[in-house]
Amino acid sequence: MDKQVDRQKETKQSSCQGSGFAYLAFGVGIGAALSVFFAPKSGEETRKWVANKCFDAIDSANEKVWQSRLLVRDIMSRGQQEITKAVAAGRESFVKHEVAESPMDVL
Repeated sequence: MDKQVDRQKETKQSSCQGSGFAYLAFGVGIGAALSVFFAPKSGEETRKWVANKCFDAIDSANEKVWQSRLLVRDIMSRGQQEITKAVAAGRESFVKHEVAESPMDVL
């Protein structure tokens, strides 16, 4: 019975925390929108500012994508090298095993 009460309390607490975060995010969004509309800049200056911020965000995202591509390429290259080494070692081991068990040894 106590476990059920504890679960209900945890559920209520997590839903309150989630709704609190939602209200906070909503308030921040409204505050940001109002600050843009009531800013002392003209409409044209505000539009340029917003456009520049969007372009900066796009440039930043592109840079991160480029860096991720380079990182993935490096990881793939190292992985291919390790696979090549493992295959070569396996082939060498197989050849040694075949030579050790050649038909001449059996006779």
